[in-house]
Amino acid sequence: MLNMKKFLALALLVLSFNLQAQNKGKSEGKGKIDFPYTSWDFGNVNEKGGPVFHEFKFINTGKSPVRIIDVKTSCGCTSTSWTQTSIAPGDTGSVNAVFEPDNRQGAFSKTLSVMSNGETELIDLTIKGVVYASRLSQTDIYKYRYGNLAVASNVINLPNVKNTGYDSTEIGFYNLSNKRVYFYKIEAPSNIQLVKTYDNVSPNTEYKIKMRYYPRRPVEFGPVKNEIKFYTNDDTLPVKIFEVNANIIEDFGVLDKKALKEAPKFAVNSNILDLGNVALFMSPSGVFTIKNKGKKDLILRRLIKNCTCIVPELSSREIKKGESATLKVTWNTVNMAGPDSKTIRLITNDPTQPEIILTIKVNVIE
Repeated sequence: MLNMKKFLALALLVLSFNLQAQNKGKSEGKGKIDFPYTSWDFGNVNEKGGPVFHEFKFINTGKSPVRIIDVKTSCGCTSTSWTQTSIAPGDTGSVNAVFEPDNRQGAFSKTLSVMSNGETELIDLTIKGVVYASRLSQTDIYKYRYGNLAVASNVINLPNVKNTGYDSTEIGFYNLSNKRVYFYKIEAPSNIQLVKTYDNVSPNTEYKIKMRYYPRRPVEFGPVKNEIKFYTNDDTLPVKIFEVNANIIEDFGVLDKKALKEAPKFAVNSNILDLGNVALFMSPSGVFTIKNKGKKDLILRRLIKNCTCIVPELSSREIKKGESATLKVTWNTVNMAGPDSKTIRLITNDPTQPEIILTIKVNVIE
């Protein structure tokens, strides 16, 4: 009886070893999903910055192809996708995690359960972080959304740029998204210098680019428009266009007392030209008479009209001491009715009157 018990015990032991060996052989023949890490911390996440993404990569370290059967998430706020094809030994695949932070302020920790036909049939991946309220609502500076970046404005105004120097400012951005925004390239005219300390802006962070504006040569006095283009990886609006409006003024501070005494002096017979009552479709005209009462030549650097309906004709842009020039203005009254007025802005080299506004009036009757 004792021998029979010993025999049965020995037989069970051998059977156990055989099963273990068989299982081991089966296990060793399977593929194996191997993640370098199974947890990812997003850190601080902007509630209104859109979904955050992370890709968990893995390698098949087993001896057979492996395939992901399904991935379950622990919350509806988390979605996923994964490599759908079989992964051969030595090849790589991935599991993508997407977390939607909207209306989910506070700390979070979510699980993605990866099921496969590999050696380890179930592997848990974890994503975590802290969702906080958008800081855009906490600032009065960056009021306008420009893709995933916020700006104070995409129009830069430089009202007093001296022809002898430059003016400077900063262009500010605020990253509203939950990913880094890279500035790949900047296109700007040669007279605009832009300096960026680094080429990207972190999520929920302010970013400033220093700008210097130099008048072009030869100098064009008065209002000048330029355009700057910022090329980014912002998938909502990759190219950010900024308009730069500069007003170039002459620097009379370089003149000494003698030069100021000998400077040109602008005078006009009247600042208002009234063309009176005219019939529709007529083209009335009138004349301003401009005189130089100074000692140096008076230069009318630029004429800027506020409507294409008026056509100015200047007899001379340089007026010598004691001489005069005429400014004839013709008005096209097509599609007009009733009283109206337009202006011409004159830019001169008179230190006391560098800008003069001339007004033209008309009354169109049937």
